[in-house]
Amino acid sequence: MFLRALAVLAAIAVPLLLTIDAISGLHPAMFWVGPLVAIACALPIVLAAESARGQALVGAGLAAMAAASSPELPELLAVTRDPDAMPVLDLREAPVPEGQDGYVAVRGYLRTEWVVDEYQVADGDRPDQNEEAKAVLLPLLGTNEEIIAADEHLGRVIVARVSPRVAYGSPLVTLRGRLVPVGPEIVDSLFIVQVNDQGLASGVELRPKAVMLDTLDMPTRGQALTRTGLAGGAALLSLILLLLALPRPAARAKAKPEGDVAAA
Repeated sequence: MFLRALAVLAAIAVPLLLTIDAISGLHPAMFWVGPLVAIACALPIVLAAESARGQALVGAGLAAMAAASSPELPELLAVTRDPDAMPVLDLREAPVPEGQDGYVAVRGYLRTEWVVDEYQVADGDRPDQNEEAKAVLLPLLGTNEEIIAADEHLGRVIVARVSPRVAYGSPLVTLRGRLVPVGPEIVDSLFIVQVNDQGLASGVELRPKAVMLDTLDMPTRGQALTRTGLAGGAALLSLILLLLALPRPAARAKAKPEGDVAAA
């Protein structure tokens, strides 16, 4: 009974608990803690399953995969249910909050004065700049002024990753995508920070805080449902494999030595 409870805990309970934001958002390390907890719950079953240890290991791996996939599923289903219902962060009114992450809708000005083309090439190859870029990186700001005062109200600036068609359309846009880190070399390519009259800053101090809005990472409804189905299937298959790997009561009885028969 104890091992069966561990199987349910590893395959079903842990992935379900990780779909709750209050639990999955406790710490960034929860991305690793959840799968590790699932494996820890399945470990006694692996040790007990002497005749089906390989099967139990596969079940433990599937439980870990389901636990790793679970935290993002509620957000994926929510943002793909009705993308137009996502709250819009208007950069003309305020910068993106420091703690904001995940999928968002942002309204602002695409600044085509500074653009970095993104090409998809193999390692060591040079991009063919005669072809259209797969994506372009450019600033998305709350103003169309050329010079912006870098005061304490500037907040994080946004580097938008969009298709070339979107980049050279209307300057005032509402973009939906995922906020992800952006490399400092990209920030340096798109933003030039002028030293003030006192000249009291270094390049590192003057580099604005930035985050990338990746509009090409916006999932479709079908992709969200597929990921949910894969996570649910992995959890269910994990439970079946772990339960089937448990030693049978009859097998345990045969393993016990027969007792001595008392003399009449």
